[in-house]
Amino acid sequence: MKNVFFLFSCLILQGCTYNSYTTKLEEPIKRDVVSEQYLSSIDLNDKKYLSATIGDELFIMNRYITGKNEIITVNAPTGKKFPQNSTWTGTYKYNDGKSGDLIVYTTPEYYKGTIGVVLDENENLITDKPLVQLEGTKKGRRWALNKTGKFFIITNDNIDNWALRYGGRNEGKYVFEIINKLESNTIDVLQTIYVTEKNFFNGFIIRNVLIKGISSNEYGVIQFEVTDTLREKA
Repeated sequence: MKNVFFLFSCLILQGCTYNSYTTKLEEPIKRDVVSEQYLSSIDLNDKKYLSATIGDELFIMNRYITGKNEIITVNAPTGKKFPQNSTWTGTYKYNDGKSGDLIVYTTPEYYKGTIGVVLDENENLITDKPLVQLEGTKKGRRWALNKTGKFFIITNDNIDNWALRYGGRNEGKYVFEIINKLESNTIDVLQTIYVTEKNFFNGFIIRNVLIKGISSNEYGVIQFEVTDTLREKA
């Protein structure tokens, strides 16, 4: 009877144990600090000079602040959600014999660092069950997650969205229209601006964008260059 009880106890214990492929790092790996960056759609222009004819949009301005927030969009399968705006550090190495060396990231705010997430060198979720328990009686226990790809997501906050349209010439002045792009699904003219020929070629500023005329012909085609003046301040 004792032997049966002993065998039964062993089976229970064996059913509750997990293979652990993690090793604690002697030196924790700190993640790169995410800093705010200013991005502008004008920066993506690879041409020195642009051109437009009557009715064309000279450019569409999108301004973003990136790196202001870093969020986790993955749902945690455990009873506790992944904390936001926390400091995650590489504290363990994971290697199951096939995966190669991977880093497990933890934070004190998520189960006091006893459960971590396995990421590759680009901080992408990796392995079929990237969430792993690192300490305790269930050390080695793993969970699948509902997403793949980046674990940490850097947000882009759109702070400006509009376009400038060329309306031709009227009484010797160049006509430009600021068009709403963010606040409405329809094309709304927010403001009409008249620019003298002198100012067109010397350069004029609209909403912190410098537009400088290069040429203008009798067919209504203008050539110009644009500079985001906020970029110089960022």
